[in-house]
Amino acid sequence: MKIVPITNELLPKLETFCNKAKELKYENNISLKAMKYEWCKEQGKWFCAILNEEIIAVAGCHPLPEVGPNAWRIMFRGCELPQTDTFKGLGKGDWNSISQREMIPKFIDWCPTDELYITTNIDHEHSNGKASRNHRLMGLLAKQKILDKHSDMVLYYTKQTVWKLNISEYTNRRNRLKGNYVVQS
Repeated sequence: MKIVPITNELLPKLETFCNKAKELKYENNISLKAMKYEWCKEQGKWFCAILNEEIIAVAGCHPLPEVGPNAWRIMFRGCELPQTDTFKGLGKGDWNSISQREMIPKFIDWCPTDELYITTNIDHEHSNGKASRNHRLMGLLAKQKILDKHSDMVLYYTKQTVWKLNISEYTNRRNRLKGNYVVQS
């Protein structure tokens, strides 16, 4: 698996990814328009995971001035196709998705700040229950000091919780990964 920035050359593969997301009813990823692909790309960056020449996960990042002048939102429109990652190396309470495990280090390296935030929808479900589960998971990660709850706010017409990434704790836990799992960049 490779984690790479999404380039124009990858757009046909991204369209295929969106079609699969549409079949799964992952509302925020059913098209480039739903992903706000161009909007995010103009001010931030998109990354994807590629396995067997197919995009299997995506996530973006962009400035988040609503939170602060140096704030950046990561994991924007983060989505992973089911049954595409067989890695089982993290323990209970850690992040087991490709986007959370493998893309966050890319965001840490790429974003021009250490003020990185993740948002979760409080009451708007758009992915067959996955958004609600993800929101609950973030609360558990806050108890482990991987995230800190910043606030609840209406962001882009949606009530969301804003979580600040504790880069030091995240990196410490991610560095404990062992085994034969290798991600190529």
